[in-house]
Amino acid sequence: MASADVDPLFLNRWSPRSFSDEPLTDAEIASLFEGARWSPSSFNRQPWLFVYETDGSDREIFDSILMEGNRIWATKAPLLGFIFAETKSADGRRNRVAQFDSGAAWMALTLQARSMGLYTHGMGGIDLDAAHEKLGVSTEFYTVMCGFVVGRIGPREALPEDLQERESPNDRKPISEVAHKGIIALD
Repeated sequence: MASADVDPLFLNRWSPRSFSDEPLTDAEIASLFEGARWSPSSFNRQPWLFVYETDGSDREIFDSILMEGNRIWATKAPLLGFIFAETKSADGRRNRVAQFDSGAAWMALTLQARSMGLYTHGMGGIDLDAAHEKLGVSTEFYTVMCGFVVGRIGPREALPEDLQERESPNDRKPISEVAHKGIIALD
């Protein structure tokens, strides 16, 4: 429950594990990445790179990058992707806020998905080396951030029993724990 006035789009966002295997249309996919494209970024560098697949033999390669705990449910989602941050440009300049900017693009994609009646679920449980190797993304210039799925929500009963009880929106820390006015001393 929100403790202050906030757009319902935020309150209706959560990360289910049960997804319908109903395919996304090309127009839906384009809208997702269009939402991400308009994210703010330092010096307008737009350092995010979304690499995704929907089906076919390449999808099996994408699925293989997930850790087993995610693979047991995420493979059913119609779109699986990985987010990379360009932390070093071709001219050798480091971008220390590339990961921050890429996170903003992920949130924009997530909110765009919710506005379309779709859900997302980000995953840290991935094989980082395999993501670079199997997807052909340079480790010199990019850092893989996470995996993600997008789709329509599926029935809770489609999940393994141990995941069914966790399949619901969760709460957030109170504002007082995450925002402080003035100087603070954190231990």
